[in-house]
Amino acid sequence: MIYRIKGFLRKLVPEDMILFVHRLRAIFANIKYGFPSRKMKIIAVAGTKGKTTTTNMITHILDASGYKVAMLSTANFQIGEKKWLNDVKLTTPSAAYVQKFLKQAALEKCEYAILEASSHGLVQSRYWGIKFDTVVVTNLTSDHLDYHKTFENYKNSHRALVGSGLKNLIVNYDDPNTHELLNTEGDFKKTVFTLKELEKLEGVSIFKANDIRAGESGSSFRVYSGKECCEVKLPLMGEFNIYNALGAIAACRAENISMDKIVERIEIIDNIPGRLEKIEEGQGFEVVVDYAHSPESLEHVYKTVKPYVKNRMIAVLGGTGDRDKTYRNKGGELADIFADVVIVTNEDPYSEKVEDIIDQVMSGIKNKKDEETLFRVSDRREAIKKALDMATEGDLVIITGKGCEQFMIFGDKKIPWDDREVVRNILTTKKKMRKE
Repeated sequence: MIYRIKGFLRKLVPEDMILFVHRLRAIFANIKYGFPSRKMKIIAVAGTKGKTTTTNMITHILDASGYKVAMLSTANFQIGEKKWLNDVKLTTPSAAYVQKFLKQAALEKCEYAILEASSHGLVQSRYWGIKFDTVVVTNLTSDHLDYHKTFENYKNSHRALVGSGLKNLIVNYDDPNTHELLNTEGDFKKTVFTLKELEKLEGVSIFKANDIRAGESGSSFRVYSGKECCEVKLPLMGEFNIYNALGAIAACRAENISMDKIVERIEIIDNIPGRLEKIEEGQGFEVVVDYAHSPESLEHVYKTVKPYVKNRMIAVLGGTGDRDKTYRNKGGELADIFADVVIVTNEDPYSEKVEDIIDQVMSGIKNKKDEETLFRVSDRREAIKKALDMATEGDLVIITGKGCEQFMIFGDKKIPWDDREVVRNILTTKKKMRKE
């Protein structure tokens, strides 16, 4: 009901008035907490995909380099040694939450705060009063058009990142949509990262990866920047994670951490919560949980894991309510193409009917019609259990849509949920039953 009321009010109140209220709240929050961001260096990571992983990589490198770091990301939070999963189900919480968080980070004497910056947060002034020292833009592809209406509006929202006080702008040059930001005038250093043969850009530093070798346990590549060259063994799968690593390397190099130390620390990075996260309970088949919910993210994830599937790929997916409806049948279409078995289920319905969302996801599935390759299971726990029950040696179960999110939203209710814990509970129960 609350989401319907909000949607109704948005239609009545002019958008300019809504944004003005957001700005007032942000100003008040800064005053209330004493502009805490001024007491530390701020690194923002923005873009459509890869923000969480890049944010975690930067945090890990700085942390391991002896700095005290705070971090806000879609997946997880950190203030110094205290780490916890994102329990507010937002990439960027309210301005009040952000300022309170930064105030606590300042009290803990954090030297850096790494903030994952969403397009919603930029438009709604949730970062007002924060001067970014370094900004990393991972890529800019069509996203959140249910809110921004046009891709141009979405792209333009990121211009708020390039403000006074910025020292470093770092962008993925292989995405042409980032070039407009790169062309912005300002007294800051410009850096790009690329996987292509880019030799020179006037007034721009370049971080380039080549000699790429991909494997089931990660990727290895050589990174070049000016006269510097290092071999990197990245323990994360997928070409997209090479881009994420390059953005993190460039950001940390801007903080005068040596290339050797950066590479040493990035090579021992742990799995990012809910990002291609493997769940291992001695089950004899692979289980991977990932946050991917947009068509582009799903395609990246499916393409990354597919080459290493020894037998069948079993995909569990759904669709999010009150969000871009065009994602749904495209998600079903991708699962249909890449997976051998597809199980369509609930994700986060919000104010919509679960069965309607499942219908729309299934409308994209054309090739699987029999009772052995396509299943409709409305209860997400039962859907995951079905996938795990039918999996045999050599199979890979890929569960997408929620990653390490801690809640599922039904109407006005936030129900505690974690795909990873559901998988672990089912697998450990099955193991106990086998022993008995």
